[in-house]
Order: sequence, then C-alpha cells, then structure tokens
Amino acid sequence: MISPDSQMSAFEQSIFAATRPLNGQLPRPWMTDLSNPLDARVFIVGRNPARTYDASMLAHGRHVDALFNRNGQSCRGLYDELVESSATRRNIDLLNGLLKQAGVDQVLETNVICYSSPMSADLDEPKHAGGRAAGQAVFRLLLDSIRPRVLIAHGAATIGDLADIVDCPLPPARTEPGVPASVKAGDMTIVLLPSLAPPAWNRWQRWAHPHLQEAALLAAHALT
Repeated sequence: MISPDSQMSAFEQSIFAATRPLNGQLPRPWMTDLSNPLDARVFIVGRNPARTYDASMLAHGRHVDALFNRNGQSCRGLYDELVESSATRRNIDLLNGLLKQAGVDQVLETNVICYSSPMSADLDEPKHAGGRAAGQAVFRLLLDSIRPRVLIAHGAATIGDLADIVDCPLPPARTEPGVPASVKAGDMTIVLLPSLAPPAWNRWQRWAHPHLQEAALLAAHALT
C-alpha cells in the first residue's frame, strides 16, 4: 500500500487525495493502459461512470496502484474483478481499438464527473451529496495536469458540461452519418460524438462504426 509521502510525485499526491472514499465509494478518475497517465495525449470523455468501486471492498492504496498500472495491479484488471462490464464499456473499447488502428495509443478514458452513479440524474440524490462537485474537480485536475491534445466527448450531457469546463461553445454531435463535429479550444481539438451509452446508443449504432473510425482519424490528424 502506498501513502502520500515525498516518494510520490505531486500529481500522484493529488490523485491520492482526490480518490479518497466519498459516500462509500472510491472515485474513478480514469481507465488507461499507461503506467504514467501524464503521457496521455487523447482523452475519451463521458458524463460519469455507472459502475461503483465499493470502498468497503477495495483498499485505497490498491486502487491508486491500479490507476498507475503498477505493483501487480492494473486499471482493467481491477475493473474486471470488481464490476460487471457494461454495453458502454464495450463501445468505449471499440473506439479505443479504432484509435490504436489509427496510430493513437496514448489514451486515457475519463468522465467530466469522475464519481459513479447508476444514472447521471441520480447525482442529485442525498446519498451522492458532494459527488458531482468532487467528481468534476477530479476532471479539472486531469485537464490541468495532463493537458491532452485531443478530447473525444460522447453524449449531449457530456458536451454541455464540457463546454462550461473549457469555457468554449460546443456544437452538438451529429445525428446522422458523416464526419464527426469537431472544434478547436485553445490548443485542444475536441471531437463530439453521440452517446456511447444505451439507450441513446441504440439510435445510432447502425452507423456508429464508420463514425467512430472517422473520430479516430480526426484524433490522429490533430496529433500530427
């Protein structure tokens, strides 16, 4: 188990503090294969995770080790151990695979609210008091610390939240086949997609694969 001491980087200390138990859960800031998340150049961004890491079932130090894919722990290994995979997870995996095919492999999957609830609307319930604010603070920490070159945001609510966070008006995602909407916000390229989570996913899944391929190509081009 680790502790926030002088052997940890300032970033790790910030993540250690930001992922302490809150309302019985351990906030989930990201999923990545990277051992150093600061190397990420592309963020895949959703609204907030649906699957919760129960703080009574997981030591905080092990959680942080998994976030940094070290000491025998991994982000994906811990996820597969603790929760049942979702349709959203499979769709994010599809996008991540297409990014790799396009030559983009420094990817971090995160959310504009890094705090779990079954549905985003549940964040207003008393049992999740403070979760929205704490989860959004984690995302702001990631943006400020990592400064990714590309954000791929999926879902209307995500896009709305992200527009406020980056202080830049963002168009809606497309509702029909074609090249995904994208904008420049400072030195970041933001690619906008419909939701990867059901039931919204069901409305566009027939043309999702080529649309996600186009998103991957946009990300690759933005990194050149």
